[in-house]
Amino acid sequence: MIRRFGVVVALVLSGLGGLVAAPRQLTLDDAITIALRENKKVQIARLGVEKAKSQVREAFGNALPSLDLTAQLNRNTQVPIFFIPNFEDPSAGLTPIRVGLNNQYFVTAQARQILFNSAVFTGIGASKIYEEAAEKQLTAAIAEAVTETKKRFYGALLAKELGTIARATLANTEETLRTIEALFREGLVAEYDLIRVQVALDNVKPAVTDADALYANAVGALTAHLGLPQSEELEPIGSFAEPTGDAPTEEAALVDALQNNYELIAVEEQVNVSREFVDVYRGDYFPTLALIGQWQNQGQSDTFSNWLQATTSFVGLNFSVNLFNGLKSQSKIEQASIDHQTASTQLQQLKDYVRLQVRMSINTVKSARLRIDAQQSTVRQAERGLEIARIRYSEGTGSLLEISDAESALARARVNRIQALHDYAAAVADVEKVTGRVDQKYTTVRN
Repeated sequence: MIRRFGVVVALVLSGLGGLVAAPRQLTLDDAITIALRENKKVQIARLGVEKAKSQVREAFGNALPSLDLTAQLNRNTQVPIFFIPNFEDPSAGLTPIRVGLNNQYFVTAQARQILFNSAVFTGIGASKIYEEAAEKQLTAAIAEAVTETKKRFYGALLAKELGTIARATLANTEETLRTIEALFREGLVAEYDLIRVQVALDNVKPAVTDADALYANAVGALTAHLGLPQSEELEPIGSFAEPTGDAPTEEAALVDALQNNYELIAVEEQVNVSREFVDVYRGDYFPTLALIGQWQNQGQSDTFSNWLQATTSFVGLNFSVNLFNGLKSQSKIEQASIDHQTASTQLQQLKDYVRLQVRMSINTVKSARLRIDAQQSTVRQAERGLEIARIRYSEGTGSLLEISDAESALARARVNRIQALHDYAAAVADVEKVTGRVDQKYTTVRN
């Protein structure tokens, strides 16, 4: 009866397990793809590029011909009157003369083509530079999103590995307890040893719970970063790679950073844009020469029929230059010059910060590599140490304290190694970002 009940329960539980959706497995590349699609900074930067492209079209439009068509219909409630002198009898005073009819219309077409305007032509160049600056800002936003996604993904992987280590430590302690219980039943060990192992097991169990909570928090942070609903369960898939090749030197990384850093390049473009705007505003002092043309048809009638019509047209050149506008042009030039100086100062400040970033990230990479190298054989040695401690204890030549120390040493070795691998991966991501070496398959994506 009990066996049948157990079978039924097992079948029910297996059926319910099929109804529970498995966590969505997520690779690092999947996470980056989602982040580049959902990241708000990247979206804003893309909008900036679209705006810049529109401004380029606007700047070119100022240099293209303009054509205006206007039409006007007037109903004269009082017909205009002119007064002219009576030439036959000047003493008679002025004679009123009616000019025009009750209804009047005008149809006018005007064309204008700028032949020379410094501000217009300089503005075209400035708009192109602004578009390039927007593209660089987008690249910088993508690089930041890629790096931040990598670090959050690595954090979730670390938490997952720490959970695995905690459960392995729990399994080792449970195995030790089973060994001590068997020896205790044979009367080969004291009850004190059994109690110590039971207490040690109870102390290890909360570590597993804490590791699970840490993993849940790390996955939640990754989910939020990706812009996915918290109700969606994710499972990061992957492992930390071992270091390969030589570690980059600080000197080489600094050269790369000053030449290729995404933020530096974006700010340099902003400096170029601000310099161009100084020239644009200086263009207000130069004259404008334009080719103009006009065609006009007009008509008059008292009854909306039998219109009297006439057509006129002309072409010509228009020359204009501002002589004084209340110092507005000079003020705009001064403001643009200050913006240029501000951008240049910010560029220098950013270069100093980039140098600091390079030094910090390279030092972190070196430190992590040294720790990884130091831990290369530590885990295997700790595993062998635990095995020897158990053998010595079962043979009566060792103590329970040796087993406890060996288990602690193994747990520390495993944690130290996975932490070093995590720190190395995160530091490499920082180095790639600061030196402008983020994978181009991400930085060239624009949609």
